[in-house]
Amino acid sequence: MENIISLRLKSLRKNLCLSTSKVVKELKKANYPYSEQSIYKWESGDIVPSIKIIKILAKIYNCSISYIVDNEAYEYRRVTSIESYYLKVYRSDFLFRSIITLIIKKLERDR
Repeated sequence: MENIISLRLKSLRKNLCLSTSKVVKELKKANYPYSEQSIYKWESGDIVPSIKIIKILAKIYNCSISYIVDNEAYEYRRVTSIESYYLKVYRSDFLFRSIITLIIKKLERDR
């Protein structure tokens, strides 16, 4: 039975072009070894993930916890093909991800 949490989790994952296996890998990196079956259950509303998992999923999906569990607004925009390409590179290339992370941290410090 779908609920707001399941709908949000499903739409976030799909909008970011993430496969369930990629989400599983990200959860495992955070020491939460869940299966694709768990993700399907969360997205179908059969099971509601714990707040600890929602917190990790919010980081993976780059949104707030409030957006997932509440009615907080979140502006969607379609990802362009070039953005999609860079997202794929970012997810798969550790060196690229490290460089981008360093640039973002530097920009945040300079604000």
